[in-house]
Amino acid sequence: MTNKSGYISKVREELKAGLRHSKTTIESLAKGFGITNKNLVKEFTELAIVLNAREIAHDSSLTTYEKYLDIVALYQSQVNLSMRTSMSVLMQQYSTPAPISFLASSYVLKQDGLSGYKAFKNIVKGDKNAKIVGNAHLQPERSHQEPLYLEPSAGNGLLTIALPYHQTYVNELDDVRLSNLQDQPFATVSSWDALQPPYAFRQKFDGVVTNPPFGALSEPILFGNFRIKRMEHAMCLAALRCMKDDGRAAIIIGGHTTWDEQGRVTAGHNRIFLNYLYHFYNVDDIIPINGKKLYSRQGTSINTRLILINGAKDKPEGAAPLVKTHGNASLKTVVNTHDELWERVGLDKSTSNDMTKMKLRAKAILLKQKQQSLGGLRARKDEFWTEVKGDIILVKKLPNGMIEYDDFFKGKVRNIRMKSELFKRKADATKYFKHS
Repeated sequence: MTNKSGYISKVREELKAGLRHSKTTIESLAKGFGITNKNLVKEFTELAIVLNAREIAHDSSLTTYEKYLDIVALYQSQVNLSMRTSMSVLMQQYSTPAPISFLASSYVLKQDGLSGYKAFKNIVKGDKNAKIVGNAHLQPERSHQEPLYLEPSAGNGLLTIALPYHQTYVNELDDVRLSNLQDQPFATVSSWDALQPPYAFRQKFDGVVTNPPFGALSEPILFGNFRIKRMEHAMCLAALRCMKDDGRAAIIIGGHTTWDEQGRVTAGHNRIFLNYLYHFYNVDDIIPINGKKLYSRQGTSINTRLILINGAKDKPEGAAPLVKTHGNASLKTVVNTHDELWERVGLDKSTSNDMTKMKLRAKAILLKQKQQSLGGLRARKDEFWTEVKGDIILVKKLPNGMIEYDDFFKGKVRNIRMKSELFKRKADATKYFKHS
């Protein structure tokens, strides 16, 4: 008998503990809950990741940047979701990694007239007793006119993690993913053709997020005078019709933009699609993302772009900009790290001191995960875990002023006299999880 909720709870628990799984060990764990279908293992595991990421995203005790760092740590500890079935290949189902999802959904988030990171300050915990979600179900305070959000190809809900459940409409065709969405308290869960959203959805939503499946259309679709030949492009434009004129959208599509010798977007379907976007919408940025660096744990290493749109133009005009024009060089700059992605999206501008502290906190989380991957080795009250040149080190400050390093990778113990301030610097990141 399949125990879906038990498996998801177990995976969530182990993710929080920093325990890492391989494809083999996660499938073995699932088997213990009666789940042997590899696609179900993948989808249920991803749902556990979604719920943990959502819980972090709505933790009012954290700053936006701290949430992001915690979600990056979650992503780096998750199993590589490389299990693929003939159906997932056919539908080109590649979910958005949690860190990118958090930034995308945060970008479109609005509350009480606020958008992006400012809205997080008003989020409070609400009812926690909702289906399979548990304490991932956190609701913001209600206002008289609540913003609404749409994800027309929602998968398991990753792209919605920063958005309030009860204000978010999700849509999905895949039966397993649809069921996973129904296990979460979204405002509406539906299953319509994302190329043809309901007419009632026209200009209904304050925010739209989407990462549509990609592929060629059997016949081009006309959007005004623009002939769209790619399915993902058509689905994006259909979704944008559901956005209010003053709304925001965050879109994930495959590939990186290329340009010809004159600095124009290379002729073809990408030029048509981007010309449409720039003609009708205020495009804040199109961010090329290194798939191998920032996407691979979702089961694919394809390069992608994150498109950020800040409302419709009052008067449609213009086209995709020339990359050679002053100020457009960043369009060619590929994002290779999570820090670079954070800076590029620009949700929050903390002080350098705050950023340093938060990066130390994130490093501490990663070190703790590595520690647990070594078999749950624990430090005593007067000991610290830290990292020296990539090695995980147990550091102990001895009464005689000596510092003892116990390197569990190399099996060496070294006693070194070290100034206290140097010890403090070496162990700084570990202060967040000192054992008591």
